[in-house]
Amino acid sequence: MESVRKLLMDWTRQGLLPGAALRVVHKGSIVFSYETGVTDVKSRAPVTSETLYDLASLTKVTATLPALLLLMQEGRISPDDPLGDYFPGAPADKRGITVSQLLTHTSGLPADLQVRRRDQPMPLPELVYEQPLLHEAGSRVVYSDLGMIWLGLLLERVTGEPLDAYTSRRIFSPLGMEHSLYCPNKSHFQNIASTEFCALTGDYLVGEVHDEKAYAMGGVAGHAGLFGTADDLALYALSWLDEERAILSANWRMEAIRCHTQGLNEDRGYGWERKGSSSGKSCGGGFHPDSFGHTGFTGTSLWIDPVHEWAVVFLTNVVHLGRNHQLRALRPLLHDAVTAELRQSLT
Repeated sequence: MESVRKLLMDWTRQGLLPGAALRVVHKGSIVFSYETGVTDVKSRAPVTSETLYDLASLTKVTATLPALLLLMQEGRISPDDPLGDYFPGAPADKRGITVSQLLTHTSGLPADLQVRRRDQPMPLPELVYEQPLLHEAGSRVVYSDLGMIWLGLLLERVTGEPLDAYTSRRIFSPLGMEHSLYCPNKSHFQNIASTEFCALTGDYLVGEVHDEKAYAMGGVAGHAGLFGTADDLALYALSWLDEERAILSANWRMEAIRCHTQGLNEDRGYGWERKGSSSGKSCGGGFHPDSFGHTGFTGTSLWIDPVHEWAVVFLTNVVHLGRNHQLRALRPLLHDAVTAELRQSLT
């Protein structure tokens, strides 16, 4: 993986990334680990295997999705359940939205709130209720934080537990993900990658969720808020590839990664983005069309290829340098370099 190592080292030296952590999984094990750069431009603390990253929207597929799938596996909820069954106070235009439609981002809810402030209260679920639907449920994919926020609220209603407690008990602990959690205690976890400069505090965010909505919700939400390490995400990827490590049955894993949006504008599984036939995905061109993955706003990504049995965890805190960055262009280059090395090792 020398070409991959050089690529990441060059990007940090050029100031394109503050630092990064990479894990490559193949056929049941981690075959490549690498850290480079720093967690903070002021302290210059180096990235290590214990660096906690704000995973941003990877929360959707690493916490909220498996939690929901466990409940489906146990028969406690069904993908076709309308939200009105659980939220009788929902307005008429939203009661018929199904769990499946929220998971596939076809609910009709908008992507985000028009105004997002860290100091803005988040009355829930009323704030979601107020948002006008953009289109008829099931007719179009619009990636929506609001839909995943609602699913987090649903999880808490069904389980009777806070989202962070349930995901820790049912997902992270069984998988050995000892550094995956919401609201990390900064005195205990002292190596946390900084994110963006916050005008409200006059300093960079460290150990506080970057997403404004999740922060306003106390740091625990269905769409964002999870922190974790590259090693932990590699363990999570293995739970989708290796039957012996799985916490979900093969049937529910297959149900989650198949395309549920045939004929619509995007190829989506439950929670996951699917590579499909698109050549413009962040995983580059070397992943099989049946691959699935997700990205996070702070600079995180996870892609899993069930056909080639490999996965790539790529964590960086690129927003620490500001929002005008080049990560969208860099991600496919990184994944192409990894898959080229993997193919070469197999010949």
